[in-house]
Amino acid sequence: MTIARKNQAPATLSHFWWAPLALIAVALVIVFTVPLITTTRLQGIRAYTAEYLSPALVRTNDLEAGLATDFAARSELAERGGQSRAAAAAASSAQKDIADDEKVLDSLVRHAGVEEITLFAEARASIAALRREEAAFAANAQDTSAALRGSAAVGARGRRWDALQMALTDLQMLENALTRHTASDRARIARLERFSVVVPGGLVPLALLALVAVAWTARKTVQLAQAATAGQRSAELAMASKSALMRGVTHDLKNPLGAACGYADLLADGELGPLPEVQTKMIGRLRRLLTATLDTVNDLVELSRADAGALPIDRRESDLPGIARETLDDFRPSGDAAGLRLLFALHAPAVGSMPLAITDPARVRQVLGNLLSNAVKYTPRGGTVEMRVSFVTDHDLGDVVACEVCDSGAGIPEELRERVFEEFFRVPATVAVAPGTGVGLAIARRVARLLGGDLRLRETNGGGATFSLLIPVTRTAS
Repeated sequence: MTIARKNQAPATLSHFWWAPLALIAVALVIVFTVPLITTTRLQGIRAYTAEYLSPALVRTNDLEAGLATDFAARSELAERGGQSRAAAAAASSAQKDIADDEKVLDSLVRHAGVEEITLFAEARASIAALRREEAAFAANAQDTSAALRGSAAVGARGRRWDALQMALTDLQMLENALTRHTASDRARIARLERFSVVVPGGLVPLALLALVAVAWTARKTVQLAQAATAGQRSAELAMASKSALMRGVTHDLKNPLGAACGYADLLADGELGPLPEVQTKMIGRLRRLLTATLDTVNDLVELSRADAGALPIDRRESDLPGIARETLDDFRPSGDAAGLRLLFALHAPAVGSMPLAITDPARVRQVLGNLLSNAVKYTPRGGTVEMRVSFVTDHDLGDVVACEVCDSGAGIPEELRERVFEEFFRVPATVAVAPGTGVGLAIARRVARLLGGDLRLRETNGGGATFSLLIPVTRTAS
């Protein structure tokens, strides 16, 4: 317990080993992704401005100039009665430029915003109205000179001028919208450029913080390693002291207990003369108490050797179903005396025979004997104890042969199913049922794990408990 308390603080600190690594990972992600995203966005905005907005502004200005040039040329032709070649050529060129500008501007504005599309549609409607007024004005200009001086000609000139003003106003509004859009994109470009400069500068303290965190983690790692080494040494010393104490105590106890059992046997067998019935009963009780005490000492010896890893394991090819059946048969007399039915079930693989395992058959019998002994002791009269052997695949151990001891007793509460494998722990409800020391299952699990397998407990369907001894399969029978 002292060792656990000393190592508690370093263990808590070790939970945060990932923090500096996460900080460095964040810094690296920012270093690589932010410039990439910023560059991509800048290229996109600049390409959009250069490909659509700037050409749209130029075409809008050209369209305004073309309308003004066409208007002036047509006015000069009207004044000279269509006799000015220069004016005619200027009007023809202006009309061609207007048509070209209008077509190109239509394709450019489609990639702008909704406002630009709406304003261009209004400008095109105004240009169409101007063309109608130009046509009416040209028709009046072909009449006599007297007609030009009439009120109809004056009205045509006024409407023509108003149509030009409306078209130019709508185009100016479109130009203003495009200018605002271009200014907005330039502001976004400026912000992104500033961001691309600020972020690397901000990464400097983050990188320094990461370096400090790495240095701190390295220092703590060294401290944890030193604490773990010291704790391991203390645990090894404690285990060695415990084993030495256990060996000494058990040696000092086994010899006198064995001698006491021998004397009790001599008395019970009448070797020293006949005894009265009352004394014979007392000698019988004495023998049982001495035997139980000697068994407890032997259990403690086994537990100590298992903890120290000194329990001898003699591995060889073993027929686990046969071992399980023989062990069950050994307990049939005690099962019959307790009024129990002892059953055996073998579930072989669907294809082939039951695989063999390389294990220690004596240790397997030891574990199964402990499980059967408990099942017989704690199962009420009239109940059932069943030994089941099957070939299964375990999530942790892989292919195993499972030897299960299932009883129809009262079962073990779920919250105590791991505690029963602790040393000297007994389920409270079983204390009054049968005597025991609470070390048998602790030894059994240690032995199972020394064999490379495990010992587990689950509830039996319909009540009771099922203990499963899992032995890995290392080869298959031919």
